[in-house]
Order: sequence, then C-alpha cells, then structure tokens
Amino acid sequence: MEKSQFLNKYNLREISYDDGFDIEIIYATSNNFTGQLLYNEPICMVREKTYQKLLKVNEELKVNGFKLKIWDAFRFYDCQEKMWKVVSDDRFVADPKGGKCSHCRGSAVDVTLVTLNGEEVKMPTIFDYFGKESYRDYYGNLDEEVQKNVLLLENIMVKHGFIPYKFEWWHFDDEDEYDIIYEKF
Repeated sequence: MEKSQFLNKYNLREISYDDGFDIEIIYATSNNFTGQLLYNEPICMVREKTYQKLLKVNEELKVNGFKLKIWDAFRFYDCQEKMWKVVSDDRFVADPKGGKCSHCRGSAVDVTLVTLNGEEVKMPTIFDYFGKESYRDYYGNLDEEVQKNVLLLENIMVKHGFIPYKFEWWHFDDEDEYDIIYEKF
C-alpha cells in the first residue's frame, strides 16, 4: 500500500513543520530507549480529528509564548512489539497484545513545550524517562518553573480533548476512540 492510500484509508494526517509544530521523531533515530532505529523515516501522523485538536492546542500555546514539539505520534504495530521486547513494563510501554496501544491507533502523541524559537523549556524529565519523576503525581516535587511549564502543557491539552497518561508527563491520548491499525505502508 502506498503512503497516500494508507493515510486516506485510516483518515490520518501527516504533520509537518509547516503546520507550526516542532517535530523530532525520536524513534527514527537510534537515540531512544531501545537503542534501535525503529522507523524508516521520521513519520509524524495522527487521525484527522486528533490533528485538528493539536492545531487548537498549538494556537493557544502560541499566545503564551510556546508551541508543541512532537516526539512521537502514530506508531506501526511491529514497532510497538519491538519496544515491548526491550521494556516489558506496561507503565511505560503498552503490551501490543493487550490492545491498549493508543500510538498504534493514531490517536496519541508524545509532546513537550518549546519556545516560539524552538528552544526546549524545563520539564520534569527527559523524554522516555522510566521512573517516578515522570509520573504526573510527582508534580508537587518539582521546582516552580518546571511545575508551571508541565501544568500549562497538561491543562491546554486537556482543554482541547486529550487525556493525560499518569506515568508519562509527555504522553496524551485523544479522548476520541479509534481502532488499532495493524497494516503498514
């Protein structure tokens, strides 16, 4: 299947810098928790409705002097299987056989805040940090600036239809439900 056919079949939208986001698809590099190159290209796509919500989030963030940086979005099922083999801890990596992988549905994003110039701001941890410091209930232990930044991100994402994941400050699921996509292009 061609990429354009795949996008159309599943009502996915490819996100680009032209849309006003910073994009750094971590799994298109080996600089990630698996140490492997998982994506053949830096794919950044989500369901169309999820994309529309992200645009609204970004518009509101820009009023506050920030924008979204996207580290991950839609993920092919076989990539999820590879991740699970490396870290079989469902707090941080969804078991693909459990049917809970929202990245494989095209309705989840891993994001952070950056300035309008693209500089990352202080957040609780680095991306894919697998420890209690990445938990949302850890916010009370953070310094004021970090707390302010992470709560701004969380509040605006929630306002526009995203559900925060309790073990990863960077992970948000679209509140709309979608089926897992098992195909590839």
